[in-house]
Amino acid sequence: MSQEEKRERLRQLIEQNCLQSDTSITLSGGSSSSFYFDCKGATLDGEALSLMSEQFLELFDQFSERPTAIGGLTMGADFMAAGVIVKAYEIGHPLLHGSIVRKEPKKHGTRNRIEHQLPAGTKIVVVDDVITSGGSIRQACEEYLREGYVIVGLAALVDRKAGGKESLEKDFGPVLSLFTKDDFNINS
Repeated sequence: MSQEEKRERLRQLIEQNCLQSDTSITLSGGSSSSFYFDCKGATLDGEALSLMSEQFLELFDQFSERPTAIGGLTMGADFMAAGVIVKAYEIGHPLLHGSIVRKEPKKHGTRNRIEHQLPAGTKIVVVDDVITSGGSIRQACEEYLREGYVIVGLAALVDRKAGGKESLEKDFGPVLSLFTKDDFNINS
């Protein structure tokens, strides 16, 4: 399968399994929308996750610095990070570490805010499944910066084109996405 065919197949899987249209859906930022991307339908699907992971590794090569880690805020980034590091290992790509930010510190044991804390200076790409306002990915970026990580870029499966990308780029650098809302047939 060519890269274009793989991208199209992933787009189809997202449209079939993740795109929901309704009269009114409340988004995480509190605004309403007539469409919603529930990307767990892709990140928890073997075929979609494999295609997504391969395409993310290619996308990450567009950043001016090469990341050695991937992470983001739980749950949007969890499965994506796992898929990408497995795919990277399989093909010998240097992005081999994942690191996930909790929404609040663990209340027992290590009381970690970041799972799989990596050394200060680790070059990381911060991901989320969907960017709308950018609140979730922003929260992860702020925590990584507090812990001394170097953010080389941000990436999403889908950019809703709602201003989040532009806001994030001002504070954290380049933001790339595999798809935007314009790549899908949305009944709005």
